[in-house]
Amino acid sequence: MAEAPQIPSPTFHPVARPDRVEFASAEWRALADSYLSAQFERHGGDIGDDRIVVVERYTNAPPHIADADGDITFHLIVDPTGARVVHGDHAEPDFRVTADHTRGQWVATAVYEQMPERAARLQRETTHLFGDVFTTEGAFPTSPGALRVLAGLHDHVGRRTIPGTDLAFRIERLGLQDRVDELSERGYTVLESVISEAMADELEADLRRLIQETRDAGGQGHAASMLLARGPLWEEIALHPLVHTLAQHMVGEDCNLGQSLGFTKLTGQDTHQMHNDPPHPLTGDVCCNLTTIWALQDFTEDAGPTLIVPGSHKLNCHPAANARERAEKILMPKGSVAMWHGSSWHGAAIRDADGDRITIHNTYLRNWVRTFDNYLHIDPAILDRNPVGLTMLCGLDDYYMKNTLSGPDYRRLA
Repeated sequence: MAEAPQIPSPTFHPVARPDRVEFASAEWRALADSYLSAQFERHGGDIGDDRIVVVERYTNAPPHIADADGDITFHLIVDPTGARVVHGDHAEPDFRVTADHTRGQWVATAVYEQMPERAARLQRETTHLFGDVFTTEGAFPTSPGALRVLAGLHDHVGRRTIPGTDLAFRIERLGLQDRVDELSERGYTVLESVISEAMADELEADLRRLIQETRDAGGQGHAASMLLARGPLWEEIALHPLVHTLAQHMVGEDCNLGQSLGFTKLTGQDTHQMHNDPPHPLTGDVCCNLTTIWALQDFTEDAGPTLIVPGSHKLNCHPAANARERAEKILMPKGSVAMWHGSSWHGAAIRDADGDRITIHNTYLRNWVRTFDNYLHIDPAILDRNPVGLTMLCGLDDYYMKNTLSGPDYRRLA
Protein backbone atom coordinates (compact mmCIF):
# COMPACT_ATOMS: atom_id res chain seq x y z
CA MET A 1 0.00 0.00 0.00
CA ALA A 2 1.35 3.42 -0.95
CA GLU A 3 2.26 5.70 1.91
CA ALA A 4 0.03 8.69 2.51
CA PRO A 5 1.55 11.94 1.23
CA GLN A 6 3.27 14.08 3.82
CA ILE A 7 1.41 17.33 4.35
CA PRO A 8 3.29 20.13 6.13
CA SER A 9 1.91 21.01 9.52
CA PRO A 10 0.00 24.31 9.41
CA THR A 11 1.44 27.32 11.14
CA PHE A 12 -0.88 28.79 13.74
CA HIS A 13 -0.91 32.53 14.30
CA PRO A 14 0.85 33.17 17.63
CA VAL A 15 -1.49 35.95 18.79
CA ALA A 16 -5.26 35.54 18.65
CA ARG A 17 -7.31 38.50 17.43
CA PRO A 18 -8.73 39.43 20.87
CA ASP A 19 -5.17 39.72 22.22
CA ARG A 20 -4.01 42.27 19.64
CA VAL A 21 -3.69 45.91 20.62
CA GLU A 22 -3.09 49.25 18.93
CA PHE A 23 0.19 50.92 19.78
CA ALA A 24 0.09 53.04 22.99
CA SER A 25 -3.69 52.62 23.37
CA ALA A 26 -5.30 51.96 26.76
CA GLU A 27 -5.42 48.25 25.87
CA TRP A 28 -1.74 48.33 24.93
CA ARG A 29 -0.83 49.94 28.23
CA ALA A 30 -2.94 47.38 30.12
CA LEU A 31 -1.09 44.58 28.34
CA ALA A 32 2.26 46.08 29.35
CA ASP A 33 1.03 46.52 32.92
CA SER A 34 -0.09 42.88 33.23
CA TYR A 35 3.27 41.69 31.88
CA LEU A 36 5.19 43.81 34.40
CA SER A 37 3.02 42.54 37.24
CA ALA A 38 3.82 38.95 36.30
CA GLN A 39 7.50 39.76 35.96
CA PHE A 40 7.51 41.36 39.40
CA GLU A 41 6.08 38.16 40.87
CA ARG A 42 9.06 36.28 39.41
CA HIS A 43 11.88 38.75 39.98
CA GLY A 44 10.68 41.32 42.52
CA GLY A 45 12.95 39.87 45.17
CA ASP A 46 15.98 40.98 43.14
CA ILE A 47 15.09 44.68 43.20
CA GLY A 48 16.20 45.51 46.72
CA ASP A 49 15.84 49.26 47.27
CA ASP A 50 16.10 50.11 43.57
CA ARG A 51 13.51 52.32 41.92
CA ILE A 52 13.30 53.35 38.29
CA VAL A 53 10.84 55.55 36.42
CA VAL A 54 10.68 55.78 32.63
CA VAL A 55 8.34 58.23 30.86
CA GLU A 56 7.21 57.65 27.26
CA ARG A 57 5.40 60.35 25.32
CA TYR A 58 4.05 59.81 21.80
CA THR A 59 3.00 63.00 20.04
CA ASN A 60 0.40 63.51 17.28
CA ALA A 61 -1.45 60.34 18.27
CA PRO A 62 -4.56 59.16 16.39
CA PRO A 63 -7.58 61.05 17.78
CA HIS A 64 -9.47 57.93 18.83
CA ILE A 65 -6.74 56.92 21.32
CA ALA A 66 -5.06 60.27 22.09
CA ASP A 67 -5.18 62.19 25.35
CA ALA A 68 -6.89 65.59 25.41
CA ASP A 69 -3.66 67.29 24.28
CA GLY A 70 -3.39 65.06 21.21
CA ASP A 71 -0.49 63.03 22.61
CA ILE A 72 -0.23 59.85 24.68
CA THR A 73 1.91 59.94 27.81
CA PHE A 74 2.52 57.18 30.33
CA HIS A 75 5.28 56.01 32.64
CA LEU A 76 6.71 52.75 33.90
CA ILE A 77 7.65 52.35 37.55
CA VAL A 78 9.63 49.48 39.07
CA ASP A 79 10.28 49.69 42.82
CA PRO A 80 10.13 47.42 45.88
CA THR A 81 6.32 47.71 45.96
CA GLY A 82 5.68 46.49 42.44
CA ALA A 83 6.00 47.14 38.69
CA ARG A 84 3.31 48.98 36.79
CA VAL A 85 2.32 51.20 33.87
CA VAL A 86 0.66 54.47 34.84
CA HIS A 87 -1.20 56.73 32.41
CA GLY A 88 0.16 60.29 32.52
CA ASP A 89 3.45 62.06 33.10
CA HIS A 90 5.87 61.86 36.03
CA ALA A 91 7.76 64.82 37.46
CA GLU A 92 11.07 63.09 38.16
CA PRO A 93 11.78 60.26 35.73
CA ASP A 94 15.18 58.64 35.35
CA PHE A 95 14.68 58.53 31.60
CA ARG A 96 12.26 60.17 29.20
CA VAL A 97 11.67 59.37 25.54
CA THR A 98 9.48 61.36 23.15
CA ALA A 99 8.57 60.40 19.58
CA ASP A 100 5.92 61.01 16.93
CA HIS A 101 3.36 58.23 17.37
CA THR A 102 3.05 57.23 13.71
CA ARG A 103 6.58 57.90 12.53
CA GLY A 104 8.16 56.10 15.46
CA GLN A 105 6.11 52.91 15.18
CA TRP A 106 8.51 50.95 12.96
CA VAL A 107 11.02 51.03 15.81
CA ALA A 108 8.65 51.22 18.77
CA THR A 109 6.63 48.12 17.79
CA ALA A 110 9.43 45.99 16.31
CA VAL A 111 10.47 42.76 18.03
CA TYR A 112 14.21 43.08 18.62
CA GLU A 113 15.31 42.45 22.21
CA GLN A 114 17.12 39.32 21.05
CA MET A 115 18.14 41.00 17.76
CA PRO A 116 20.10 44.17 18.59
CA GLU A 117 21.16 44.47 14.95
CA ARG A 118 17.48 44.90 14.01
CA ALA A 119 17.02 47.65 16.57
CA ALA A 120 20.01 49.55 15.18
CA ARG A 121 18.92 48.98 11.59
CA LEU A 122 15.34 50.18 12.08
CA GLN A 123 16.51 53.19 14.06
CA ARG A 124 18.84 54.06 11.19
CA GLU A 125 16.06 53.65 8.62
CA THR A 126 13.56 55.67 10.64
CA THR A 127 16.09 58.50 10.92
CA HIS A 128 16.71 58.23 7.17
CA LEU A 129 12.97 58.62 6.51
CA PHE A 130 11.97 61.25 9.04
CA GLY A 131 15.03 62.70 10.74
CA ASP A 132 15.32 62.63 14.54
CA VAL A 133 12.00 61.04 15.50
CA PHE A 134 13.12 60.01 19.01
CA THR A 135 14.44 62.44 21.59
CA THR A 136 15.63 61.35 25.03
CA GLU A 137 16.46 62.92 28.37
CA GLY A 138 18.43 61.31 31.17
CA ALA A 139 20.04 57.89 31.14
CA PHE A 140 18.23 54.59 30.97
CA PRO A 141 18.55 52.87 34.37
CA THR A 142 21.05 50.04 34.72
CA SER A 143 19.88 48.44 37.97
CA PRO A 144 20.20 44.66 37.37
CA GLY A 145 17.23 43.74 39.56
CA ALA A 146 14.85 46.22 37.93
CA LEU A 147 16.08 45.34 34.46
CA ARG A 148 15.20 41.70 35.09
CA VAL A 149 11.63 42.84 35.66
CA LEU A 150 11.63 44.91 32.46
CA ALA A 151 13.30 42.19 30.36
CA GLY A 152 11.07 41.00 27.53
CA LEU A 153 8.47 43.76 27.93
CA HIS A 154 9.20 45.45 24.60
CA ASP A 155 9.01 42.22 22.59
CA HIS A 156 5.97 40.92 24.50
CA VAL A 157 3.86 43.91 23.53
CA GLY A 158 5.59 44.38 20.16
CA ARG A 159 4.56 40.99 18.80
CA ARG A 160 0.94 41.73 19.84
CA THR A 161 0.77 45.22 18.33
CA ILE A 162 -1.22 45.97 15.19
CA PRO A 163 -0.63 48.88 12.78
CA GLY A 164 -2.61 52.04 13.53
CA THR A 165 -6.27 51.38 12.74
CA ASP A 166 -6.99 54.89 11.40
CA LEU A 167 -5.51 54.42 7.94
CA ALA A 168 -6.40 57.91 6.69
CA PHE A 169 -4.65 59.42 9.72
CA ARG A 170 -1.59 57.25 9.10
CA ILE A 171 -1.45 58.32 5.44
CA GLU A 172 -1.56 61.99 6.49
CA ARG A 173 1.10 61.65 9.20
CA LEU A 174 3.44 59.74 6.88
CA GLY A 175 3.07 62.37 4.15
CA LEU A 176 1.60 59.92 1.64
CA GLN A 177 -1.47 61.76 0.33
CA ASP A 178 0.31 62.83 -2.90
CA ARG A 179 1.32 59.21 -3.49
CA VAL A 180 -2.29 58.09 -2.94
CA ASP A 181 -3.45 60.68 -5.48
CA GLU A 182 -0.86 59.56 -8.04
CA LEU A 183 -1.87 55.93 -7.67
CA SER A 184 -5.47 56.97 -8.28
CA GLU A 185 -4.81 59.22 -11.27
CA ARG A 186 -1.71 57.76 -12.92
CA GLY A 187 -1.85 54.17 -11.71
CA TYR A 188 1.66 54.27 -10.28
CA THR A 189 3.88 56.26 -7.98
CA VAL A 190 7.49 56.35 -6.83
CA LEU A 191 8.73 56.63 -3.26
CA GLU A 192 12.22 58.03 -3.74
CA SER A 193 15.01 56.90 -1.42
CA VAL A 194 12.73 55.32 1.18
CA ILE A 195 15.55 53.11 2.38
CA SER A 196 19.11 54.22 3.00
CA GLU A 197 21.97 53.28 0.66
CA ALA A 198 23.28 51.11 3.49
CA MET A 199 19.99 49.18 3.61
CA ALA A 200 19.99 48.82 -0.17
CA ASP A 201 23.53 47.41 -0.01
CA GLU A 202 22.56 44.97 2.76
CA LEU A 203 19.55 43.77 0.78
CA GLU A 204 21.62 43.37 -2.39
CA ALA A 205 24.30 41.35 -0.60
CA ASP A 206 21.75 39.04 1.00
CA LEU A 207 19.79 38.69 -2.23
CA ARG A 208 22.91 37.71 -4.20
CA ARG A 209 23.66 35.12 -1.51
CA LEU A 210 20.14 33.69 -1.83
CA ILE A 211 20.30 33.66 -5.64
CA GLN A 212 23.55 31.68 -5.42
CA GLU A 213 21.94 29.38 -2.85
CA THR A 214 19.05 28.80 -5.26
CA ARG A 215 21.47 28.16 -8.12
CA ASP A 216 23.44 25.65 -6.03
CA ALA A 217 20.20 23.79 -5.31
CA GLY A 218 19.50 23.43 -9.04
CA GLY A 219 17.06 26.31 -9.38
CA GLN A 220 17.03 29.33 -11.68
CA GLY A 221 20.36 31.06 -11.86
CA HIS A 222 18.99 34.59 -11.66
CA ALA A 223 16.24 34.60 -9.02
CA ALA A 224 15.42 33.87 -5.40
CA SER A 225 11.83 33.43 -4.26
CA MET A 226 9.82 33.16 -1.02
CA LEU A 227 12.00 35.90 0.46
CA LEU A 228 9.68 36.57 3.39
CA ALA A 229 10.69 33.18 4.80
CA ARG A 230 14.42 33.70 4.23
CA GLY A 231 15.71 36.21 6.73
CA PRO A 232 15.04 39.23 8.98
CA LEU A 233 15.79 41.84 6.30
CA TRP A 234 12.92 40.59 4.16
CA GLU A 235 10.52 40.64 7.09
CA GLU A 236 11.42 44.25 7.81
CA ILE A 237 10.89 45.61 4.30
CA ALA A 238 7.55 43.78 3.95
CA LEU A 239 6.39 45.93 6.89
CA HIS A 240 8.10 49.13 5.73
CA PRO A 241 5.75 51.82 7.08
CA LEU A 242 5.34 53.79 3.85
CA VAL A 243 5.09 50.81 1.52
CA HIS A 244 2.83 48.73 3.77
CA THR A 245 0.53 51.70 4.43
CA LEU A 246 0.04 52.34 0.70
CA ALA A 247 -0.52 48.61 0.14
CA GLN A 248 -3.22 48.58 2.81
CA HIS A 249 -4.85 51.61 1.19
CA MET A 250 -4.87 49.98 -2.25
CA VAL A 251 -5.74 46.35 -1.47
CA GLY A 252 -7.15 46.33 2.04
CA GLU A 253 -5.83 46.58 5.57
CA ASP A 254 -5.89 42.77 5.81
CA CYS A 255 -3.94 42.30 2.56
CA ASN A 256 -1.56 39.39 1.97
CA LEU A 257 1.96 39.38 0.60
CA GLY A 258 1.29 37.63 -2.68
CA GLN A 259 4.92 37.22 -3.73
CA SER A 260 8.35 38.21 -2.47
CA LEU A 261 10.89 37.70 -5.26
CA GLY A 262 14.32 39.02 -6.13
CA PHE A 263 16.18 38.64 -9.40
CA THR A 264 18.92 39.95 -11.62
CA LYS A 265 18.63 41.19 -15.21
CA LEU A 266 21.59 40.96 -17.59
CA THR A 267 22.72 43.28 -20.37
CA GLY A 268 20.57 42.85 -23.46
CA GLN A 269 17.92 40.89 -21.62
CA ASP A 270 14.26 41.54 -22.52
CA THR A 271 12.50 40.23 -19.43
CA HIS A 272 8.95 41.59 -19.60
CA GLN A 273 6.62 42.42 -22.45
CA MET A 274 3.77 44.84 -21.71
CA HIS A 275 1.18 43.18 -19.50
CA ASN A 276 -1.19 43.52 -16.54
CA ASP A 277 -0.66 41.72 -13.26
CA PRO A 278 -3.10 38.92 -12.39
CA PRO A 279 -6.00 38.88 -11.67
CA HIS A 280 -6.34 42.16 -13.61
CA PRO A 281 -7.80 43.47 -15.85
CA LEU A 282 -10.99 41.59 -14.98
CA THR A 283 -11.85 43.31 -11.71
CA GLY A 284 -13.42 46.63 -12.71
CA ASP A 285 -12.70 49.49 -10.35
CA VAL A 286 -11.40 47.23 -7.57
CA CYS A 287 -7.62 47.07 -7.25
CA CYS A 288 -6.66 43.51 -6.33
CA ASN A 289 -2.91 43.64 -6.85
CA LEU A 290 -0.30 46.22 -5.91
CA THR A 291 3.17 45.47 -7.22
CA THR A 292 6.26 47.11 -5.73
CA ILE A 293 9.75 47.09 -7.22
CA TRP A 294 12.69 48.03 -5.01
CA ALA A 295 15.66 49.62 -6.77
CA LEU A 296 18.85 48.31 -5.18
CA GLN A 297 20.77 50.26 -7.81
CA ASP A 298 19.92 53.45 -9.70
CA PHE A 299 17.15 53.02 -12.29
CA THR A 300 18.72 54.99 -15.15
CA GLU A 301 17.79 55.25 -18.83
CA ASP A 302 20.06 52.34 -19.82
CA ALA A 303 19.57 50.17 -16.71
CA GLY A 304 16.57 48.33 -18.15
CA PRO A 305 14.00 50.14 -15.97
CA THR A 306 10.30 49.43 -15.64
CA LEU A 307 8.01 50.78 -18.38
CA ILE A 308 4.47 51.94 -17.58
CA VAL A 309 1.60 53.67 -19.39
CA PRO A 310 0.19 56.34 -17.04
CA GLY A 311 -3.57 56.13 -16.55
CA SER A 312 -3.90 52.75 -18.26
CA HIS A 313 -5.27 51.19 -15.07
CA LYS A 314 -8.56 52.99 -15.75
CA LEU A 315 -9.06 51.19 -19.07
CA ASN A 316 -9.57 47.77 -17.48
CA CYS A 317 -8.27 45.87 -20.47
CA HIS A 318 -5.15 44.14 -21.73
CA PRO A 319 -2.40 46.36 -23.19
CA ALA A 320 -2.97 47.77 -26.66
CA ALA A 321 -0.63 46.86 -29.51
CA ASN A 322 1.12 50.23 -29.22
CA ALA A 323 1.43 50.12 -25.40
CA ARG A 324 5.23 50.03 -25.48
CA GLU A 325 5.39 53.18 -27.60
CA ARG A 326 3.04 54.96 -25.15
CA ALA A 327 5.01 53.93 -22.07
CA GLU A 328 7.40 56.00 -19.97
CA LYS A 329 10.41 54.75 -18.09
CA ILE A 330 10.36 54.73 -14.30
CA LEU A 331 13.65 56.40 -13.36
CA MET A 332 14.58 56.55 -9.69
CA PRO A 333 17.63 56.56 -7.44
CA LYS A 334 18.95 53.59 -5.50
CA GLY A 335 16.84 52.86 -2.44
CA SER A 336 13.56 53.90 -4.10
CA VAL A 337 10.37 51.88 -4.50
CA ALA A 338 7.98 52.13 -7.45
CA MET A 339 4.49 50.69 -7.12
CA TRP A 340 1.57 50.31 -9.47
CA HIS A 341 -2.05 49.27 -9.72
CA GLY A 342 -2.27 45.77 -11.17
CA SER A 343 -4.40 46.93 -14.13
CA SER A 344 -1.66 49.30 -15.32
CA TRP A 345 0.03 48.39 -18.58
CA HIS A 346 3.65 47.84 -17.72
CA GLY A 347 6.76 45.94 -18.74
CA ALA A 348 10.50 46.56 -18.78
CA ALA A 349 13.03 48.17 -21.09
CA ILE A 350 15.96 46.16 -22.41
CA ARG A 351 19.09 46.68 -20.34
CA ASP A 352 21.88 48.42 -22.30
CA ALA A 353 24.26 49.05 -19.41
CA ASP A 354 27.04 46.63 -18.49
CA GLY A 355 26.58 44.28 -15.57
CA ASP A 356 23.26 43.25 -14.10
CA ARG A 357 20.28 45.00 -12.54
CA ILE A 358 19.16 43.55 -9.21
CA THR A 359 15.71 44.23 -7.79
CA ILE A 360 13.11 43.03 -5.33
CA HIS A 361 9.46 42.53 -6.30
CA ASN A 362 6.98 42.43 -3.44
CA THR A 363 3.36 42.00 -4.49
CA TYR A 364 0.47 42.76 -2.14
CA LEU A 365 -2.93 41.18 -2.82
CA ARG A 366 -6.43 41.41 -1.44
CA ASN A 367 -6.84 38.61 1.04
CA TRP A 368 -9.29 36.68 -1.17
CA VAL A 369 -6.96 36.62 -4.19
CA ARG A 370 -4.80 33.52 -4.64
CA THR A 371 -1.17 34.20 -3.78
CA PHE A 372 1.96 33.12 -5.64
CA ASP A 373 3.88 32.33 -2.46
CA ASN A 374 2.45 30.03 0.21
CA TYR A 375 3.28 31.23 3.71
CA LEU A 376 0.62 29.13 5.47
CA HIS A 377 3.40 26.83 6.71
CA ILE A 378 5.97 29.52 7.51
CA ASP A 379 8.41 28.80 10.34
CA PRO A 380 6.66 29.91 13.56
CA ALA A 381 9.94 31.41 14.75
CA ILE A 382 9.57 34.06 12.03
CA LEU A 383 6.17 35.11 13.37
CA ASP A 384 7.53 35.10 16.92
CA ARG A 385 10.15 37.72 16.05
CA ASN A 386 7.69 40.12 14.39
CA PRO A 387 4.53 42.10 15.16
CA VAL A 388 1.21 40.61 14.03
CA GLY A 389 1.29 42.69 10.84
CA LEU A 390 3.50 39.94 9.43
CA THR A 391 1.00 37.26 10.46
CA MET A 392 -1.63 39.15 8.48
CA LEU A 393 0.62 39.35 5.41
CA CYS A 394 1.18 35.57 5.53
CA GLY A 395 -2.56 34.93 5.18
CA LEU A 396 -2.89 33.20 8.54
CA ASP A 397 -5.68 35.49 9.75
CA ASP A 398 -8.29 35.18 7.05
CA TYR A 399 -10.99 32.52 6.63
CA TYR A 400 -9.67 30.95 3.46
CA MET A 401 -8.00 27.50 3.29
CA LYS A 402 -8.81 26.88 6.95
CA ASN A 403 -11.28 23.98 6.56
CA THR A 404 -10.43 20.38 7.40
CA LEU A 405 -12.21 17.03 6.88
CA SER A 406 -13.93 17.62 10.21
CA GLY A 407 -14.93 21.20 9.42
CA PRO A 408 -13.43 24.63 10.14
CA ASP A 409 -10.13 24.64 11.97
CA TYR A 410 -11.23 27.01 14.68
CA ARG A 411 -7.79 27.20 16.25
CA ARG A 412 -6.52 28.81 13.08
CA LEU A 413 -9.45 31.22 13.03
CA ALA A 414 -9.19 32.38 16.67
